Amino acid sequence: MRETVLTNKDNYLASLLKDETELKQQSRKYAEELGLARISISAAEAQLIKTLVRTHGAKRFVEIGTLTGLSAQYLWEALPEGGELWTLEKDPKHGEMAARIFAQLDQSKKKIHLVMGDAREELEKISAAGPFDGVFIDGNKAAYFDYLTWAEKNLRSGGLILADNVFLSGAVWGETTQQRFSEKQIRVMQDFNKRLADPDLFEGAIVPTFEGLYIAIKK
Repeated sequence: MRETVLTNKDNYLASLLKDETELKQQSRKYAEELGLARISISAAEAQLIKTLVRTHGAKRFVEIGTLTGLSAQYLWEALPEGGELWTLEKDPKHGEMAARIFAQLDQSKKKIHLVMGDAREELEKISAAGPFDGVFIDGNKAAYFDYLTWAEKNLRSGGLILADNVFLSGAVWGETTQQRFSEKQIRVMQDFNKRLADPDLFEGAIVPTFEGLYIAIKK
């Protein structure tokens, strides 16, 4: 049997993970068709958020930024029987692709609710279903602080907050990046990170992934 040549960290991490399911691979294929494969969560990071949500014991969870339904599948798998996931997406094309994926999942024991529209508006509409156990923030970067404000009001004490892309490729500390971020996006993300770092409000830490993953518990 020929051994796989492991040339870097990503290859090594991939070698430790089981192959993704056909539905997850389909979500990746849809993202490729949209030209957005680069912003799909990696398998290693997706497994991390799944483990965190399962360990936390969250049952009612919210995701902001569905894309083609890849991370939602990991989150949904982490929920116990009777769990519910609300996943919010603004782009109709993304939502259409995600809906095709979700329609193929056995939701007899736990549910996924695909919510279409601007997250800042739709979050207020689903607030009545709260309080929630956690939220994964991976949407409009300029709206991250608005999402956090909503989470502070609608997560239970001890609720889990996961937020991806909090480094903005280094822009939050002044690094020149290949991807252009607006001054507003940078300022909002800096304020977002500072707020989550407040020990009177949250217990948290940043996992230094390539894009930065913030993990916080609401006090």
